Amino acid sequence: MRRGMSDAELLELYSPGGFPGADDVEEDNSVILLETPIQHQGKEYDRLSLNEPSLYDVLGAAQAIGKRPSLQSVYDSQIVLVAKAAAIPQVVIQKLPSRILDRAVEYVTAFERGARREMNDPELLDGLDLRPEKILLFKEAIPGGGRDFCEMRLREPSVAERRRFKAGEGSGTIEAALRAELALVEEISEWHRAALLRLPISKFAEAADYVTGFFIPGPPTGIAYLEN
Repeated sequence: MRRGMSDAELLELYSPGGFPGADDVEEDNSVILLETPIQHQGKEYDRLSLNEPSLYDVLGAAQAIGKRPSLQSVYDSQIVLVAKAAAIPQVVIQKLPSRILDRAVEYVTAFERGARREMNDPELLDGLDLRPEKILLFKEAIPGGGRDFCEMRLREPSVAERRRFKAGEGSGTIEAALRAELALVEEISEWHRAALLRLPISKFAEAADYVTGFFIPGPPTGIAYLEN
């Protein structure tokens, strides 16, 4: 994501159809040198300098998948994400050796993957953070809406907020799920949407996993168990 983007540009691109067609990761892997530089429009690209994607970047990649994921649409979304994380044109990414893209995808997706809960973890319920409040602090303020945000306060969602979340993710697409999470975190944290779109994806994933963790049911017991 271009850090110089205004709030208006972010929000316009966030709207449906608006996107154009880490600490936990080894720092060395953020730079991938190319044995054969790529030429494009008079410029030479001899490396990929990768950054952690923002929520804005990941939403753009998710939109490329569309309503029905396919092998091609998922691959297209990876191209989009790496291009955004490296801040270079997609056409340059398409000229990369395929294994270079694989390395880049592994790096940029590790931020969110490392921050998300593992739904197949047999100890998932024991590991849920169900504290009544969670506070995220940011060393560097996140701008948005004419304000700077250094702290995010989160809590358990209300019934009404959970209902709106379910309605938002109803279409079942990856993009819809991210948008529903964004709306929920926005409502609870009272952060400006532009600031949330600027969040590093690992921080957004941490916030989203906390507020949606209250929606994960425990094992059925009593009458509910008998009815099943």
